[in-house]
Amino acid sequence: MAAADNNDAPRIKLEAWMVTDVGVVRPHNEDNAHVDSAGSFFIVADGMGGHAAGEVASEMAVATVRERLEAARPQLAKFAAAPNDPGRRALVQLLQDAVLSAHQAVFQRGSTEEDKNGMGTTLDVLLVSGAEAFIAHVGDSRTYLIREGRASQLTTDHTYAEVMVIEGKLTIEEAQVSQLRNILVNAIGVSAEVGVEMAHLELRRDDRLLLCSDGLHDYFPGDTEIAERLGEDTGVGLTSLVELAKTRGGHDNITGIAIQVLDVAYPTVTEHGETEPVPREGRGADEENTETTVLSDLAASGDDDGEEEPSSEAGAGEAEGGEEAAPTGEAPAPRKKRRSKRSSGRSSGRANRKSKPTRDALVVVEGASTKSAEEPALADTLPPSLIVVPPPEGAEDTAKKGDPRSGSES
Repeated sequence: MAAADNNDAPRIKLEAWMVTDVGVVRPHNEDNAHVDSAGSFFIVADGMGGHAAGEVASEMAVATVRERLEAARPQLAKFAAAPNDPGRRALVQLLQDAVLSAHQAVFQRGSTEEDKNGMGTTLDVLLVSGAEAFIAHVGDSRTYLIREGRASQLTTDHTYAEVMVIEGKLTIEEAQVSQLRNILVNAIGVSAEVGVEMAHLELRRDDRLLLCSDGLHDYFPGDTEIAERLGEDTGVGLTSLVELAKTRGGHDNITGIAIQVLDVAYPTVTEHGETEPVPREGRGADEENTETTVLSDLAASGDDDGEEEPSSEAGAGEAEGGEEAAPTGEAPAPRKKRRSKRSSGRSSGRANRKSKPTRDALVVVEGASTKSAEEPALADTLPPSLIVVPPPEGAEDTAKKGDPRSGSES
């Protein structure tokens, strides 16, 4: 969507789709999402708390992040025109600050309004500037990259089950059916502190990205199916994923945003002194309860200045009994060795790390500096306070939702 202003910066063209559905079990939709009409950022939030508090939390988080990023459009345009390391670090800080602002807004309201006490939300944000993408993640919603026919999960589930797997207390197979996978150790607005997991990658032509709530990804434990569905017609594929999730149980609200990189071109100077965009070599191959939004529709409406509607925010209240989160500190970070332990129950993209496209991972937590996570030690990526924290008493009875595979409901 953004055109470069110099001869070196890339020009990128995106298309995006959003679908949100209440599912077949929940009476209301506590998910919220937003597709920026200019194609600069995309947000998915899955609220929790019951009595409509989950809807409030996710709506507040999306609105806060949206406001901060819309105000930063000049900064995004400047980086897209002339990418550099200082600008890159500034965008990481911008995105982190936006998420922390959302956390503070939700936490403060939950602390002052009795009926909102304990409300929270997951939050995944994808920020695009030039040909680079920046990802911020809290909770158990997910962001995937689909590249060259393979799907890779770029984020880590911030759940007790994931921590137990890292500690060696649960096998992958046990974690996949344990209700501990439904209890968050990190969420927006639940406790005073929050950890923000971040990642950065360079986009390539024909890349697809998927941001989704767990109401969608719970029904696709093998990422291969996600890659296949989104690999052809991305918009149709997203709709089919949502419908399949409903067919397979629809235990929770279902929300997904799919983005396709149509082109990444780098201008070159012709013999006549003119510039023209050319594809960068080696960057990919050629080319009623449900609410659907397409980026091209938003762009056509002229909603590029951050004004009200049209927006793809979605959601109405959900009944009591939604997601619960255990208060915690920092969030677990992506780790190659841990993910290489994934068995066939997960995706080939996560299990076979060698086949995963290269990315630069960043771990950013409140009060800590940005650091590289290319191949860190476990102690560097997962704070001891998070590793040793035990599940709360009766955790198996207080999971945020039942197992979609067994059909049980807490």
